[in-house]
Amino acid sequence: MDKNIGKKLDGRYELLELIGVGGMADIYRARDIQEDRIVAVKILKTEFAGSDEFLRRFRNESKAIALLSHPNIVKIYDVGFTDKVQFIVMEYVDGITLTDYIEQQGVLKWRDAVHFTVQILRALQHAHDRGIVHRDIKSSNIMLLRDGTIKVMDFGIARFNRENNKTVSEKTIGSVHYISPEQARGDITDERSDIYSVGVALYEMLTGKKPFDGDTPVAIALKHMQSAPKKPTEINETIPEGLEQIVLRAMQKEPYQRYQTAGEMIKDLEDFKKDPSIIFDYKYNSTDGSTKYFDRPVPAAEQERARRRKAEPEPEQEYDEDDEDDEYDDDEDDDDEYAERRSPLIPILFAVGTAFIIATVFLVLTLVSTKLNKTESDFQSVLGIGDSSEISVTDNDEFIMPNLVGLSWEDALTKYSSYLDLQAQQEWSTYTKDEIFDQDLAEGRKVKIGATVTVKVSMGIKQIEIQDLSNRTQDAAERQLKKDGFVVSRTFEENDEVAKDYVIRTIPEAHEMAPQGSTVVLVVSLGAKDTPVYVPKLISLPIETALKRCEEYYLTPQVEYVASEEEEGTVLEQSVDPNTLVDRGTEILLKVSSGEIPEQSKTITITLPKKATGEFDFRYYVDGVLDEASNETRDITLSAAKTIKYTVTGKVGDVKQLAIKVTSRATGRSDNYIVVKVEFGEDKITATEESKNSKVFDELNAAAPVEPETETVPDTTETGENGEPGAPDNTDTSETTSEPTGETTDTTGGIPVV
Repeated sequence: MDKNIGKKLDGRYELLELIGVGGMADIYRARDIQEDRIVAVKILKTEFAGSDEFLRRFRNESKAIALLSHPNIVKIYDVGFTDKVQFIVMEYVDGITLTDYIEQQGVLKWRDAVHFTVQILRALQHAHDRGIVHRDIKSSNIMLLRDGTIKVMDFGIARFNRENNKTVSEKTIGSVHYISPEQARGDITDERSDIYSVGVALYEMLTGKKPFDGDTPVAIALKHMQSAPKKPTEINETIPEGLEQIVLRAMQKEPYQRYQTAGEMIKDLEDFKKDPSIIFDYKYNSTDGSTKYFDRPVPAAEQERARRRKAEPEPEQEYDEDDEDDEYDDDEDDDDEYAERRSPLIPILFAVGTAFIIATVFLVLTLVSTKLNKTESDFQSVLGIGDSSEISVTDNDEFIMPNLVGLSWEDALTKYSSYLDLQAQQEWSTYTKDEIFDQDLAEGRKVKIGATVTVKVSMGIKQIEIQDLSNRTQDAAERQLKKDGFVVSRTFEENDEVAKDYVIRTIPEAHEMAPQGSTVVLVVSLGAKDTPVYVPKLISLPIETALKRCEEYYLTPQVEYVASEEEEGTVLEQSVDPNTLVDRGTEILLKVSSGEIPEQSKTITITLPKKATGEFDFRYYVDGVLDEASNETRDITLSAAKTIKYTVTGKVGDVKQLAIKVTSRATGRSDNYIVVKVEFGEDKITATEESKNSKVFDELNAAAPVEPETETVPDTTETGENGEPGAPDNTDTSETTSEPTGETTDTTGGIPVV
């Protein structure tokens, strides 16, 4: 059983069952005690909780994501951070993943695929408009409800996973099938990366297959960067041409050749739904190279990036016959290849010449530095690049791009303005004011001195004006505040002028500015002083919260602590039912858990042998200890009742041993009659007979010299005739029963227990 099951996070979220295991977190179905609803709780795995920097960014990003509110996005209710656990509380979605649905259906009808895709894009458009990129769109992150509604999960979470572990490994196999080429290269990603992943998901829905597959994540990632996918109609010929065009445009290798926004792709899908025979005015190169890219101007900056990527050496990969027909292959590439075959010496001569020039320049600089006795710092001073232990400049005036994220704008200028042309783009965010939270040139890449780098600088959390909500109903005011991006809390006051359940004022006051995501308190009227109040629900609340709630409703609480398995301080019962209308000042008794496991008492009834007669003393031992108060003397005759009783007390999980010792008053001889094991379970108590000497009454009455009686602890071993160890005689018809109470009798173990 999972060790977290049954725990309560923040004293509020009770974990009920494990429903999912991911690369970064485990997901539990849980009960929100305060709101009395089922939620999903995602708990961050311990290996990710060791980095302070990771946790800081995780907190900031989670708070930003929590502000997303859209019918196609799984709602984030709460984010919690303690020394031991970090968790996110989400809307619980009763449905299946798109992955499971595709496995069930094989291939989706194109109308269903379009319906699902439009909903995914609307969710992304909502997030993109707020500066949040998902970065891990895949069918397993998309939930499908019974009514066909789509819910997108895990916004922004994959970003932390990659930053914590940037290598492509077996753990990323689930995501790498949907990864965009720029993501696979380690370049900066934006909204268009999500568009690519949506295209892959739509491809999968229409064909039942992923566009690229391989034995390792690296092999799959390389195909995303280098290979063209098989046309969807080659797998499923029923796909309309216009829909295939939409898929291929979304999956273009270069971001500038894709849809630039989710809204653009939605428009084409809506146009296609109106006219499924539509043919769009863009074309893409097919797997045989017979068609061209769609005719669209390519920005100069994008051309330069593409040229540099082509100049970089390609990563090694194993030869795959399936890739031979998948490579992009246009006429210009054919011409270049032909030219290279005609003049194989040209690149060699160019390389030799370049090496000679570099060597000459290096030699001259060395001689000059020796002659003038210049140090490296002197040369840097001449170049105007300052002094820094963090920057290592090569002979080509190149250096490795540093990480600027997390620095203040002033610190970045101080450290790197001599090397880089820093441009600031200010935006509202959850990051600290003036902190850099993004850069357009990726860390680790080679850049020239003086390169322009645009960074996003936080303006802090967006400040929002609080509306005047006075004399609005409590529910209407709450809805408005949540719509404006605030967290809502409530308090109550008596007021002769404002009607009951209407807002008196807010804290902070109306028209004040407050950070988005901060808490605004609604001061709600309880009506005039003598107005009756409705009793709130207090059961399952922590006692501190319940007492505060009683104070708000002008109730007088009385607290009684009782033994219970519930967490200490949890309200178990209230003497007045919720929603009961009572006068102010009414007393209400709250029974609260002490956190101690309650004791249980069960009576064991044992039937004596039918032929037993004589006067006997009965003594009862529990776990070898004599119960002094339980000694009793019985004169047994043939007509007397043949039962004895004893009550055993314990807690859940206890195992007790009851031994009954019998002494004959006629002879003074003693021996054990029966030994019973009593187990206290959560649902019932079971009693099992361990040993019994059915002839003990006859043996003890038999005439024989008697030794003075010595009080001993009952022997728990089985005894035979004459008190010697041996197997019990089972021929006697005596039996052990429980005391009748009107309840069903459980006969587990041969000894009935009520």
